[in-house]
Amino acid sequence: MCELILTSNAERDLQRLDSKLREQILEKLEWICENCHSPIHKSLRYNYRGQCKVRCKGHRVIYIYDKGTATVKVSRIENRSSVYKR
Repeated sequence: MCELILTSNAERDLQRLDSKLREQILEKLEWICENCHSPIHKSLRYNYRGQCKVRCKGHRVIYIYDKGTATVKVSRIENRSSVYKR
């Protein structure tokens, strides 16, 4: 099992969502932490190299999985149309 870390940006993004979507995203993150050692991480490319994504409804959760420290660090949670534009 991995430790889940939310950055301040991710916490802010999470608070902006409605409660039902927030709950679904948190459940998905818990599942990722419980199954972090299986090959479930979808790696990103280009400017987001080294980061992974997970889909939840129309949103994307961008995170870094560190195998050495067994941590999942979430950096952003946004709508899929705007998550890669920053």
